[in-house]
Amino acid sequence: MVETILVTGATGVVGRPLVRALAAAGKKVVALSRQIMPFAEAGALADIEYLQGDVSLPLLGLDEAVYRELCLSIRGIFHLAARTDFKSKALADYEAVNINGVKNVYALAQEAGAHLHHVSTAFVCGTHPGIFAEDDLDCGQQFRNGYEESKFRAERWLHERITSGDTAVTIYRPSIILERQPSQNSVNTFGPFIFLDAVFRILLTSKMQTGKTSAIRIEGQHSCHLPFIFDDDVTKALLHISQSPDITGKTYHVVCHTPCANSLLEDVFNEAFGRKVAELVAEDVFVTLPPSQPERIIARKTAMYAPYLDLSVLFDRRSFEGVMGKSFCTSVEAEELLQAFSFFLACKNEGKSEHDIAGQERQEIEDYFEQFLPAIIGQQLIANLVSLTCTFWLEVGGSARRSLVVKNGCLAAIISHGEGAFGYKVRPEIFLQVVSGRLSPQRGFFDGNIAMEGNTMEALRTATALEEFFQRRPYLVA
Repeated sequence: MVETILVTGATGVVGRPLVRALAAAGKKVVALSRQIMPFAEAGALADIEYLQGDVSLPLLGLDEAVYRELCLSIRGIFHLAARTDFKSKALADYEAVNINGVKNVYALAQEAGAHLHHVSTAFVCGTHPGIFAEDDLDCGQQFRNGYEESKFRAERWLHERITSGDTAVTIYRPSIILERQPSQNSVNTFGPFIFLDAVFRILLTSKMQTGKTSAIRIEGQHSCHLPFIFDDDVTKALLHISQSPDITGKTYHVVCHTPCANSLLEDVFNEAFGRKVAELVAEDVFVTLPPSQPERIIARKTAMYAPYLDLSVLFDRRSFEGVMGKSFCTSVEAEELLQAFSFFLACKNEGKSEHDIAGQERQEIEDYFEQFLPAIIGQQLIANLVSLTCTFWLEVGGSARRSLVVKNGCLAAIISHGEGAFGYKVRPEIFLQVVSGRLSPQRGFFDGNIAMEGNTMEALRTATALEEFFQRRPYLVA
């Protein structure tokens, strides 16, 4: 008999891939969310039932007959529905969904005799320093916002029920979740990419408008770290652990073995611009030297994330490794972070109508590759940059893909339909603005108009280096 699983928060960051994974595993999935979103891929694999409801309401906001049917059919519940932003410090703002919602879902699990897989957060640790174990919960910690405290209180309530043993409960604590391939839904939500986007845009504005050469200071501890983990890895862990024996009453830290050093963020910022444009500094540094206008803007736009740039806590994952193994999720690398961020930026243009290449534009693009660039083969692209050696591809609108081979800073060859370690997809009008020196490659990237594929970090470094070439040798058309 096919097992029926309820997933609350089914349209969320982890809910979407989890629904697909459960469907692929042959489960019948009941996807509950406040707004219905079709799961086309999953629907082709298994029966998916979509329910519109609200976990903060009695009976999850469902018609009583539907609720009773759930009680008879489901054998497991993945509870992911939660308010996850950091907007408010007040517990009351999160209580309805994050605490009462847990109580309502637990009541359903109890009546249905279903195993409750509760997805909490590693940040029930609050401000606890040092090592936080999977069995730890109430350590006298304070909380940075109402989100953390609400998740803590919900988990504490569940632990009181776990001791009674009448309902099977397993708790999962993921850390800071990154979407490996963000969707259009990610653009206006809260999360790490919103923070990165805000900082990058201020850095770019400062660079272009004022020519500022000194690094912009961002409040945060250089020696601290960020416990990132990708959504697909969280999904794999939830699926695998939930199917394992002897998990009732246990808590699992769903985190990477090694967190990302804050210095990784500095590296991404600075390598994106080819020079030191940003540095993390302690709060007291601003007392000695007051913040500049760009620094004040960054502080205001990223205020809700600032407390997470001072993290020193380490999450023990002994039980997690006992099921998943020590080699699962070792770390998130800079290249993975930047690749995911590039998808996030590209999402901003999803749904926009494609720009058709006009006859004049098409001819200008063809002339650039067939006349302008061939004329400088063998020449130094940028003065004093002999270290640039790479092969990359360019795909401009509907034009054929071409690869450019650069050796020791010189353009060596142009290859039709070629490949490379990385490449760029760009709309025709954006491409012509870049090669004419009117638009920086960084601006095109951060506006989501230039998509980078392959080795994204190397692609961004190369684009930054070539900006000088576009300025020195602009492609001017009549």
